[in-house]
Amino acid sequence: MVKILEQIWGVKTLYVDENHLSEFNSDEAAIILCINPRNYDRLIKLQSLKDIFSKANLNLNEYSVQLSQIGIINAIKSIKIDNQKVLNGLNELAKNEIIDFNGYNLISDFINNLELNHTIQNSAETQPFHKNLHALNEIHQILSEFKLSEVSKRLSNAYDSANNSKFKIAVTGVINAGKSSTLNALMNKKILGASNIPETANLSVLTYSEDEFAKVCFWSPEELKSMDLEPQEIQDKIIPIDELKSYTTASNEISKMVKEVILGIKLDILKDGIDIVDTPGLDDAVVLREILTANYMSQSDFTLHLMNASQSATKKDMAFIVNTLKNGKSAGLIIALTHIDKLSPNDIKEVLNYTKNSIKTELSECGFDESLADETKFFTISAIKNIGIDELKSYLYESFFGSNSKKATLIIDNYKKELLNIANLIEDDLKAQKTALTSDTSTAKELVKSLQNEIDEISSATNSINSELENLLKRLNYDNENSNATLKAISAKIKDRVISDVKYATNKKIKLDTARLGVIIESGFNDSFIDFFRDFKQQISKDIDSANKILELKLGAKNANLNLPDIRGYIDQNLPKINYEILNSDVNKAIKSDKNIEIIGANLTKIFDDFIVSLNLPNQLSKLASACTNEYINGIKFELNAMREHLQTKEEQINKLAKSAFENIKDKEQLITDIDTKISQCQEIKNRIELC
Repeated sequence: MVKILEQIWGVKTLYVDENHLSEFNSDEAAIILCINPRNYDRLIKLQSLKDIFSKANLNLNEYSVQLSQIGIINAIKSIKIDNQKVLNGLNELAKNEIIDFNGYNLISDFINNLELNHTIQNSAETQPFHKNLHALNEIHQILSEFKLSEVSKRLSNAYDSANNSKFKIAVTGVINAGKSSTLNALMNKKILGASNIPETANLSVLTYSEDEFAKVCFWSPEELKSMDLEPQEIQDKIIPIDELKSYTTASNEISKMVKEVILGIKLDILKDGIDIVDTPGLDDAVVLREILTANYMSQSDFTLHLMNASQSATKKDMAFIVNTLKNGKSAGLIIALTHIDKLSPNDIKEVLNYTKNSIKTELSECGFDESLADETKFFTISAIKNIGIDELKSYLYESFFGSNSKKATLIIDNYKKELLNIANLIEDDLKAQKTALTSDTSTAKELVKSLQNEIDEISSATNSINSELENLLKRLNYDNENSNATLKAISAKIKDRVISDVKYATNKKIKLDTARLGVIIESGFNDSFIDFFRDFKQQISKDIDSANKILELKLGAKNANLNLPDIRGYIDQNLPKINYEILNSDVNKAIKSDKNIEIIGANLTKIFDDFIVSLNLPNQLSKLASACTNEYINGIKFELNAMREHLQTKEEQINKLAKSAFENIKDKEQLITDIDTKISQCQEIKNRIELC
C-alpha cells in the first residue's frame, strides 16, 4: 500500500492508515485514484470533486486524497468496489486527458495485479440468512436439551426444513458460451470439463456431499423409444466420480441412455446450500433433454445465461431470453458476457449496450413490454483472467442470502415461528409443573380438571374439523368443461399470428424466424395458463381459508401453536409444468411440409387442438386439488392429535407432581428453583428468537 502511494506521490507521500476502507462508487473511485501531483492543483478546483469528498465527510486536501486512495484499494481488494468498473472509469479519464498515460498505466496495472480477498464478500457466513440460521440452530439445540418428548419431532422437522433448504441456479448458454470454465471459476476448482466429469452435453446437477459421489440417471424405456432408441430398463447407479467417464463419453454406447448426472461434491459454494444445474447447450438436438432443462429452470431461483461477448445477441440467445423474461424470470435472470479478456474496455462497453438494446428490441418485436428486461442483471466476465467472477459470486450470495431475499426471509421467519411456538409450549408446561408443586391440593385438582376440559375441547374440535375437512374434498371439482373450449379459442389467435409471420417471410422472401415463432406460441399459451392457475389457486385457497377460520373459532388461542401446512406453496410447487419443445417442433414441421397457407393453417389447428387435449389440464388440476387438500387434512389431523397427546402427557405429569411426597423439603425447593431457572431460560430464548 505504501509503495503505490510513493509511486504516485513521490516525496509528497503522507502517512495514512493502511487499513482504511472507503465507501465510494466505482466512478468516484476512478476519479480519486487518478489524482496525482501533476493534476492535483487543477482537479481540486472542480466543484464535482469537492462534492464527492463532502459527501464522504472529508475535506479536500492531499491527506484526504491519499487516505481515500488507500481506502479505495482496500475496498477493491475486499470486492466492495467493482475493479472492472473502476478500470473502465480510469480508461475514460485517460481518454479525456484527466490522467496522463504513465499515471493510467501505473494505477491500472496495480489494480489488475491486486489479489482479491474472495472470502470477505463471497462467504455465505457474512450474509444475514446464515447468521440468523446459526443463531436459531443454537436456540434449537438449547430447546432440545429440555428433552421434552412431545416436541422432539417438531424440533427435528423445524431444523431439517430450515437447514436443508436449497437455493438453485440453472446455467444456460449456447455452445462455446463458456459454461464449464465459468462454473469452474465460480466453484474455485476445475470440476466440469475434467477428464472424468461429463461434458455439458449431459445435464449435470452439482450438490454438496461430504463423501463425493456421482449418480447416473437413465432415460425410461418410453423416453428412449421417443428418441428412436431401443427401449431398455436401466436402473440408476451411484458410482465413484472417477468411473463417470465410462458412462458419459460419447464413444461409449451407454452414454445415449444417460438422462442426467448428479454430482455430490465437497465445495464451499455448494455447502452454503446452493445447487448448480449445468444444462446442455440451447442448441441441444435432444428434445427430451430440452424439456428436462426447462423443468429444472422452472424450479430454479436464478437462471444464469452465458453469452460469448464476441458473439453475443444471437437469435437463439434472444429467443431464450425473451421467453425467460416473459415467463416471470425478470428478477431471477442474470446475463453474463464471457471471454471479455479478448476485448478492449471500449469494446466491452459497446457489446454490453448492444446486448441490452437487442433484448429490448426483441421484446418489442414480439409484442412484449420492454420494461420486462429492467430487472435483469448484467455482468462482464473472463474465467481465464478471473475478471468479474468475484462480483458475480458476491451478487449471487447477496441475492440468495441477503436481507432482501424473500426466500431466505421466509425460511428464517418460519423457523422463528416454530421455535417460538415450541418455547411457549415448554414454558407453559413448566409453569403448570410449578403450580402443581406450590399450590394446595384443591388448586392442583382444578389445574388437572382444566387440562381435562382442554383435552375434551380438542377432541370435540377434532371431530368437528374432521367433518368439515372431509366436506372440502366433496366440494372441490375442477372438471371445468369450458376450459378446453377457452384454450382452443386462444390457440386460434396464436395460429393467426403464426400464419401472419409465415406470410410476411414468404412475401419478403426472407428466412422464417422459428425462434420468434416459439416465443409467440409459448407466451400466448402461458398467458392463458397463468389465468387458469390463478383461478385454481383462488378456489382452493378460499376453501382452505374457510377451514382455517372454523379451526380458529374452535381452538381459540391454541390455534396459534399449530404448525399448519403451507398449501399455497404446495400448489405452486406442484402446478403442471408445460413444455413446448415438441409442440414447436411439430409447428415447424407443418410449416416446412407445405407451401399452401390454408393447408398449413388447418394442420396448425389440429396440432394446437391435439396439444390442448394432451395436456388434460382439468384432470391434472382436479388431481392436484385432491392431493393438496389431503395434504392439508392430514396435516391438521396430525397437529390436533399431537396437541391432544401433549395435553394428556401434561395432565399425567401434573397429577404425578401433585401427589408427590418429598422426604426432604429442600428437595422440593430445589425442584421449584430448577423449574424457575428453566422458565427464565425460556423467556430468554424467546427474546433471542425475536432478535433474529
